Amino acid sequence: MKSWEVAFNGSWPAPLVICAGLAAALVAFLAYRTRRDDLSRRAYRTLIFLRAASVAVVALLLLQPVLRITRSSPRRGVTLFLVDTSKSMSIRDTAGGRSRLQAGVELLTRKPDGLLRGGGESPEKALYRFGARATALDDAGELDGLRPDANVTALGEALRNSVRRIGARSVSSVVLLTDGLSNRGISPEAAADGLSVPIYPVALGGSPSREGRFLDVGIAGLPDMPELAVKNRARLKFELSARGLEALTESERKIQLQLKEGDRLLASRLVELPAEGRRRVELEFTPEQTGIRRLEVTIPNLPGETITQNNSRTFTAQVTDPHVRVLIVEGVVRAEYRFLRRILESDPNLDVTSVVKLAGRRYFVQGVQSGAELSRGLPAKAEDYEKFDVVVLGDIARREMTGVQIEMLADFVEKGGGLLALGGENALGAGGYAGTALADVLPVEIGVGPAGRTSAAFKPLITPAGRNHPALAGCAEFFEGQGRTLSLDSANRVGPLKPAAEALLTNPDEKTAGGAPMPVLAAQNYGSGRAMVMTGDTTWKWKFQVEARGMDSPYYRLWRQSVRWLAGRRPEETQKGKPVCGWTTRAQYEPGETVILQARLKEPMSEAKLSARVELPAPVKQANSGGKESLRKQASVNFTALPLNPGRYQAAWRPPAEGVYRVELSGAAGGEEIGKDHFEFIVGRPDREFDRVDVDEALLRNLAARTGGAFHTLADAGRIPDELRARRRMIMRREEFNLWNAPWFFAVFLACVSAEWILRKRCGLN
Repeated sequence: MKSWEVAFNGSWPAPLVICAGLAAALVAFLAYRTRRDDLSRRAYRTLIFLRAASVAVVALLLLQPVLRITRSSPRRGVTLFLVDTSKSMSIRDTAGGRSRLQAGVELLTRKPDGLLRGGGESPEKALYRFGARATALDDAGELDGLRPDANVTALGEALRNSVRRIGARSVSSVVLLTDGLSNRGISPEAAADGLSVPIYPVALGGSPSREGRFLDVGIAGLPDMPELAVKNRARLKFELSARGLEALTESERKIQLQLKEGDRLLASRLVELPAEGRRRVELEFTPEQTGIRRLEVTIPNLPGETITQNNSRTFTAQVTDPHVRVLIVEGVVRAEYRFLRRILESDPNLDVTSVVKLAGRRYFVQGVQSGAELSRGLPAKAEDYEKFDVVVLGDIARREMTGVQIEMLADFVEKGGGLLALGGENALGAGGYAGTALADVLPVEIGVGPAGRTSAAFKPLITPAGRNHPALAGCAEFFEGQGRTLSLDSANRVGPLKPAAEALLTNPDEKTAGGAPMPVLAAQNYGSGRAMVMTGDTTWKWKFQVEARGMDSPYYRLWRQSVRWLAGRRPEETQKGKPVCGWTTRAQYEPGETVILQARLKEPMSEAKLSARVELPAPVKQANSGGKESLRKQASVNFTALPLNPGRYQAAWRPPAEGVYRVELSGAAGGEEIGKDHFEFIVGRPDREFDRVDVDEALLRNLAARTGGAFHTLADAGRIPDELRARRRMIMRREEFNLWNAPWFFAVFLACVSAEWILRKRCGLN
């Protein structure tokens, strides 16, 4: 069967072009009417006709007419069966307590009237599974092995990509078995409109469990790799989610939140959940052992709860070694010094000795009596540095120390000590340290580029390196996005970073000589030790800037974690009985983000090799050596030794999808296994599939209606083969020809205007 039509593709509105053409023809008619007495009747009519024809041709050029010819013919094609294998299909709410996926597989394969066994429209059938992507199945035998393990449902992309792989002209219809809960990618309606293939959705899912709603509670948020101090009270923040609890009483909404390590209960709290939404809660406990701890937070299953997979989560915490010995040297009693000394002394695992310059050459010693000679501020003997792990150099000028003291301080860092240099009126470049041995230790250049101090307040901005640095663990939210509220009144201007240094916080309003944002907090390894610089001197105000808003200040966490990092207190070093230990820098990552995996050997060995086997949350396609695609369920990651940290290893790896990743770390040396460790991390939101669990019947009915298919439930899906047999799909082929830019079209226009011009000349018209 063939049909044709003329359409207009021009950008000008057709009514406007027609009106303009009629107006131009009327003007021509009136103009020739005034000369009618000078023309014969035949010439008069011919000129008006030629002018009208020219105007009509111009109007058609503006309208851009095209001829569309459509040919249609009946054709029998492939019936495509699409099976949803996302996690929401694991919900057991169909007859007999079956999961949604189990009900769908049985509908396809049951004897003798399964959809795949029925006659259908043709013997040609294609079978695909989908979650984040559509994957072809070789035969119906693979259906029994399907698992509802996909973390997202990209229904629109599955429709579009599976039909395109087979060929839109070859697919006669799509039988879609799903709960309709699409949560990623293009909309299913948009994908269906672009395919012109009838869709027969089968809604998989039963009634909600109580009062027309699904019940669900879960662990929605975890702390990111917290660093805790042993024998110090620790507070861990969690986020709980609740849905469908409106029918429960207040007492029924109270649940017990528990924190465990293995079978040992660490903390417990009774929490009242909201009827709908999320709530942040804290658990407090005191860690008794140092090392990397595998912790689990759990909540009980509610009676009739639909989803229980998110009722427990595991994460990793670092418990640090106590008694870091700190020496603070200050040139003046200022607020920055008083607050810093106070928070460090409040930590029972820090032994703090402070020295403050008084009038003349006198120094006042406070805190722990270390036994070191501190009458000149910094130790005067090299052996006295052995009594400290970290030196904090405050607002004190270079002239207050001897050259030997400066060189001994640099040697202390190079041999494994930690140095924290603070900003101030007489600190860093302003204090005359440029060109000294101490300038080599610092992570930034001093005495290079702009000098002096900034005069305007600013809000420091965290860098990518800062987000992953132990000193700022748990503090990132205060230096980025809407939570970026902490400010500094001023800061010392410094030069660019050293080659091996990292900027953790920067001043977005100031630039170094190289044009980069000026560092505010920077750190680097120096020899066997570590050095850090904080160019601001009003961080003490951070305590009040945040606490005034009813939030926990990052001030305590920042400085305690910085001192522990400078001291090289790696909690994994003190963990007994574990020759190999692994972890990630954070507990949860965003999709597409690179994950940093770290590991250590209890006994460093130069010939040791570390690798990890990562269990993927869902199978991923991979091309083999023969060019064929296969599904892989695991990934291998090799670690690289860190040259300045014996026994420490690191690997960067980008996960392919959202979900929970489980890692098995292995170490080997000389062909023999050293040891193994297990840990896990989360990418994205693995519970996204359970944000909505009610079957989206409205979406599935809409897909059927707009494509000419038919909506079905499990109860009446047996009619689908008969419906497919009765339907003969018309294969449509459309061809389009442009009329307005054809050569003869322009020839007609030239003929009309040329003939009019010649006739006007013959009649003596200008």
